[in-house]
Order: sequence, then structure tokens, then C-alpha cells
Amino acid sequence: MIIVGLTGNLASGKSEAAKYFKKKGAHVVDADETARKLTRKGQPLFKAIVKIFGRTFTDKRGQLDRKKLAWHVFSRPKDLKKLNVLVHPSVILEIYKEIEKRRSKKGLLVLDVPLLFESKMEKLADFTVVVKASEASMLSRASRRGIPSDLARRILAAQWPMMKKARLADFVIDNNGTSEELERQVNRVTVEILKEQKDRESGYYPGGI
Repeated sequence: MIIVGLTGNLASGKSEAAKYFKKKGAHVVDADETARKLTRKGQPLFKAIVKIFGRTFTDKRGQLDRKKLAWHVFSRPKDLKKLNVLVHPSVILEIYKEIEKRRSKKGLLVLDVPLLFESKMEKLADFTVVVKASEASMLSRASRRGIPSDLARRILAAQWPMMKKARLADFVIDNNGTSEELERQVNRVTVEILKEQKDRESGYYPGGI
């Protein structure tokens, strides 16, 4: 199993890229979906969040009101840090369990993680891929997803700059074009990852010993 850490900032197209990796046969683990499962009503993490932030951040059904909580924490860095301290360890543990479950299988296991580098989860991956896009593209996509511009800007400001992530990545995908262009880049990166993994296993490193 080759583990690929896939990341990008808000609305960069990371999740769409994950779908194309899946189309190529990869198994995808979505960190956001994992976090949603862990914070459902009744879960220990849900109870911890409510205890710290209060029931004002639950909806009429008693579930976590994610948008309301997002507005709150992305306006208050200290509270964002508290939330991350609560959520990240649990998400990392669940993803690690998924890695262990699939360790003996073949192919690609893609970890779709927004804060891959910020949470140091890149250490779980054999390769890292960043999907980047211009701020205008990200804000436009966020708006189409129902995220107000003010909130989107606050979320982007809380994430590492795109260029910093790109410098740390093994592969960078530019997503300022069409869906077809994105799919072609995912296909190219998949081929390159498989080739590089094969070179590593054979002990061949171009230009090295």
C-alpha cells in the first residue's frame, strides 16, 4: 500500500482531486468526514466540544451546528486552537486505524486532509500532493458551496499559505482550470507516484547513489 497525503486550502479542489484518485482505483480516507462522524451527537468528542463551547453551538436536533461554530472559532484564534486540540488527535487516531487495516493491500491509499502539514499528518504518508488554486478561484468555489466570503477569508487566513504547502509537497496540482484538466493532472501524478515508488523499492534514485 502506498500512502498519499492529499491537501490544499479551502475550496482549492482537493476533494474533487480525491474523487479522481478514487476513479483511478485509490481508496480515499476523508479527514473531514471522519471528523463529522466523531462529532455526531452522543459521541465523546461531541460531548467534549459542547462542554467547552456550550450548547449554543448545537442545532434544534441537538447536533453540532458546524457553521455557527466555524464563525465563532475563526473569529477567535484561541478558541480555534482549543477546538483543534480536541479534534485533531481523535481524527489522526481514526485515520491511523484505517491505514493499519489496509496496510497489507496493494494500490494507493489517499488521505484527504485539509490540515495535513499543520497537523503533521504528512508523516503518515509516503508521498504528499498539494492542490493549489488562486484566492479568487477558492473564494468563488467557497461561495458556490454556501460559505460566505467573510467566513471563507477567515478560514483561509487560519490555514498555512498555499505556497508554503506547495514547497513542502512532493507533487503540486494546479487547479485554476477545468475539471478535465484537474483529472489529467491527477492521472499524471498517479503514474509518477507509482513509478517513484517502484524506483524506491528497486533502490534506484536518479542522479544519486
